[in-house]
Amino acid sequence: MVEFDAADLEERLKGLELAPVPVWVLDPDALRIRWANDPALAMWRATSREELFQRDFNVGLDAVRTRLMAAVATVREGGTLWDEWALYPRGVPVFVKVHFAPVPLGDGRIGVLQHVYPRDEGLDPGQLRGIQALSLTAVVVAQAEFSGRIVMKNPAAIAAFGRLADDWPAWFVDRREAEAMLAAAAAGEGARGEVKVATEAGERIHLVEVRPIRDAVTGQMMALIQHTDETARHGAEVEAARHQRLAEELDRTLTLVDRQRREILALSAPLLEVDAHVLAVPLIGVFDGERGADLEARVLPAIGERRVQTVLLDLTGSSTRDAGGAGQLMRLVRAIRLLGARTILTGIGPALATALVDAGFDGRETPFARSLADGLRLART
Repeated sequence: MVEFDAADLEERLKGLELAPVPVWVLDPDALRIRWANDPALAMWRATSREELFQRDFNVGLDAVRTRLMAAVATVREGGTLWDEWALYPRGVPVFVKVHFAPVPLGDGRIGVLQHVYPRDEGLDPGQLRGIQALSLTAVVVAQAEFSGRIVMKNPAAIAAFGRLADDWPAWFVDRREAEAMLAAAAAGEGARGEVKVATEAGERIHLVEVRPIRDAVTGQMMALIQHTDETARHGAEVEAARHQRLAEELDRTLTLVDRQRREILALSAPLLEVDAHVLAVPLIGVFDGERGADLEARVLPAIGERRVQTVLLDLTGSSTRDAGGAGQLMRLVRAIRLLGARTILTGIGPALATALVDAGFDGRETPFARSLADGLRLART
């Protein structure tokens, strides 16, 4: 690989040493100055050429680098261009016009030859700050003819859509959306909406605003365009909506499960009117706290509503065999007694009988029978 030859570059640019304006050569890969004349040293407030050549210009805002590299790309293709810049040698702002041109570096690469001229006076500080803000903002700003041809775009637009993307509708996934906005601007109206755009980083969601303005150069009416990236917000809203749908589906499912659970509990202990003022309740399955609470909530109101005098609790199908279930059963029996009705227990199995004894069941207060039929006969006496 051929190395950079500083002496060769200095020899070839010897004629520019006497130029009255600052001139230097920028290495676009290293972003360092490789050659400079005396006016350039003075403008950069450098103590020597060696000190200036050691300065690293690969610092600062991304928008500045994007703007610079767009100019470098033009130069590498053999082109030249003028641009207005605010430079900051030793932190002091200098507003200049810069001419960019290609120059061989002697190692096979193309450098950037920059001539600098004072910018014409006329802009007040507010206008200068406005130009700087337009160059550094992350918002995409462009100006286009109503045909869609772009006549101006800021560095954020170049970074998002590329240096050569001068057909504004081509930024859109569906160019018809851009054409409709341009038609509205041509009719003297503004347009605004969220659209899908195809950026250098992939498909994004942009909030696009378009309004008509008079071009400061030609005096013709054009479209002022602004893009704000809303991809993150839009994605968050979509995700929030998805979570909301999931929450609603879960709530519906839980409601259905709860309703089915209550139905199953009711079916496992139905309330049957088997005789005048006699209510039979066959218990099926384990009699635990939840089943006991559900049965209390149905049996106790039914005593008053149906004028029940006797409740037959048939335990033939119950698998209750521990003290907890037996205690819950005794609680229900006592509650029925307090409402003025009596309870007859039927179908008590060996395991439940043991559990009831362990829980302190007193058979003298609560009659019991071997089967539901025996219990019904007992209720009629």
